[in-house]
Amino acid sequence: MRDVADVLLGSADVEDSHRFIVRNLRLPRVIGGALAGGLLGVSGAVMQGTLRNPLAGPELIGVSAGASLAVATIVAFRLPFPGIALPTAALVAGLITGALILTLVSLKANPMHMLLVGAALTALINALVIAVITLAPNFGGVSIIYRFLVGSLSNVQWDEIRLAAPWCIALLPVLLLAGRPLNLLQLGDEVAEGLGLGVRRTRTVLFAASVVLVAPVVAIAGPIGFIALVSPHLVRRLLRTSDARVVMPVAAVTGAVLVLAADTAARLALHPHEVAVGLWTALLGAPALLVLMQRGILRQRPSA
Repeated sequence: MRDVADVLLGSADVEDSHRFIVRNLRLPRVIGGALAGGLLGVSGAVMQGTLRNPLAGPELIGVSAGASLAVATIVAFRLPFPGIALPTAALVAGLITGALILTLVSLKANPMHMLLVGAALTALINALVIAVITLAPNFGGVSIIYRFLVGSLSNVQWDEIRLAAPWCIALLPVLLLAGRPLNLLQLGDEVAEGLGLGVRRTRTVLFAASVVLVAPVVAIAGPIGFIALVSPHLVRRLLRTSDARVVMPVAAVTGAVLVLAADTAARLALHPHEVAVGLWTALLGAPALLVLMQRGILRQRPSA
């Protein structure tokens, strides 16, 4: 810890090897994990509020898998695609997947129906990801499987941080402007319309925004699961509010903390071997989801 502090403070007494490890390996990984967790937390809050579905999440309705398939195809086959455009590819694929889900399942359908359709589509897309990685002429090994099937922060570098930073800055207005529309949507379509909200337009824009929030995460770390689903529910439970103006920013902090905790476990639990962070979020998130379902917490109380 002292070496880390010395490096961050610019001390000249630190060994070059320690300086390299902190600045080029540990620091971008921590920042990347915080960015990924924060974006996922907000995405989950926006998606759940937009679809009025407490089980909605990019990993459960196929959005993350669709984005992962696009990026995995580009990387595994080394297509002539500029790295800065990877989030765009992830975004387009995620939007297509999300649109397919919404086409197959009405927004007014039972939440479990949407979950089942999303799970089936996710399984299909993950099978395609495996096929892409297996058939790639320049197969990159287990690291690519980890990154695009379960999510991994092991290879995050400053280039990936610079890739995601503009997206994060551009999406900050979502935190500031989406709270009231999300609260109105929780009141029901008829009430929201009566209060002057264009429900269909708002729902489309906010759902697209929730997918946009996932795109840079998949581009730099793959489909890290359960963070987007669980973080907003933890916030609602702890703060006893469903006010989106409160839930979104706190879910961002919660998501960042959960991802960093899972990444620490991924690095240290089986040292010197490392387990992909997505496996740890699944190990932590799946039981948390079961507890939430068992206690009937997966519900949202309207708050205008």
